[in-house]
Amino acid sequence: MFSSVVLLQTCLTAALGAVQIMVGLFNIGLGPGRTSIRPGDLTSVGAAYWLGAVFIVTGIMSILSGRFPSSCLMGFTVFMNIVGAIFAITGIVLYVIDLREASFLWMCERNTANRHDDSCRKVALIAESLLASMDITLIGLIVLQLFVSVWFAVMGIKSLIGQMRKSSKDIEEQFKEVTCVD
Repeated sequence: MFSSVVLLQTCLTAALGAVQIMVGLFNIGLGPGRTSIRPGDLTSVGAAYWLGAVFIVTGIMSILSGRFPSSCLMGFTVFMNIVGAIFAITGIVLYVIDLREASFLWMCERNTANRHDDSCRKVALIAESLLASMDITLIGLIVLQLFVSVWFAVMGIKSLIGQMRKSSKDIEEQFKEVTCVD
């Protein structure tokens, strides 16, 4: 029974770690497709790249800690998942700000020759719709990343606390054996 529980946990950590890696790849993959609307927006600060990199590293660490369980690796994985959760919250905020301020109509206003041409406005509205769809998709994926990171952090902390309790009981038993005290 113990080996089936360990196998289940290993498969679960591998699956959830793969989800974290995929969220990171989606962030990096969709990042270059974005256009910078204004200085300081999501694209100009390269947020998709550093968010994706953190999510990928967090996913790799989660898979490794499930595959090779050790206290040191679990502690680092808990730390990385806490960092991943913080970056997920940051990513959600950045994507919501980008979603709220996404507008391409200013491009049509700058072009004075075609000010009354509706084709520019139609293209701008289509671009806004695509950008909004990308932002909403990435917000949903980052919310998933947040839940997975929090879950890994909580389960990792529980595992570390359980290991510490077990080792303290073992030390107490060894002390009792050495001192011959009941």
